Amino acid sequence: MAATQKFRWWKMTLLAVVVILLCGVAIVTVVVEREADYTMQALGGDGEPKALILYHPSRDAHFTDELSIAVAEGLKAAGYAVDRATLTAVTPDQPKGYRLLVVVSNTYFWTPDLPTLRYLERARLDRVRTIGVIAGAGATTRSLQVLERALLRSGAALIGMRAFWIARPNDMHRLSEPNREVALHLARQLGFEAGTGEFTPLSPVASP
Repeated sequence: MAATQKFRWWKMTLLAVVVILLCGVAIVTVVVEREADYTMQALGGDGEPKALILYHPSRDAHFTDELSIAVAEGLKAAGYAVDRATLTAVTPDQPKGYRLLVVVSNTYFWTPDLPTLRYLERARLDRVRTIGVIAGAGATTRSLQVLERALLRSGAALIGMRAFWIARPNDMHRLSEPNREVALHLARQLGFEAGTGEFTPLSPVASP
């Protein structure tokens, strides 16, 4: 009898843990992957060529927000005028007048965030030179691959991919520096190299 009661107690405990975990996953999905309001910002820059950064705001760590600004700073230093827009249901599916696009996505459950994927399903990027950027804690390999394929299906002229991390070191030679600051420095460098044509992709471009 005591053994049966103990088994039932463990069974109920396990069930409670599973329910809590499922609730946590549901909350994360609803809160952090919920589509943001559409915004379009002119971030400045004195150059004639224009670049557009498309991103989904990170509601937990604000990492994509900071990365998008850092990339914009690099592009402006390279002579671009830069706009930044959120990825939503009303984001234009064919951005016009831009020489370069940068798509910045979060990683949730080893895949790019839902607003990014939904946008790219309908986007027609018309062979515009595009760079994909994935932000995550550290395990971003699958997310990078999924974003890469989605960009290619959208018609983008994909020139490369980059991942930046919060927990995993972004540069093994700079371990004494704050890792997030290293990521932002590298994102600024990415923007500058993309704007000057010196960008060397870290990820090979996959087949569609």
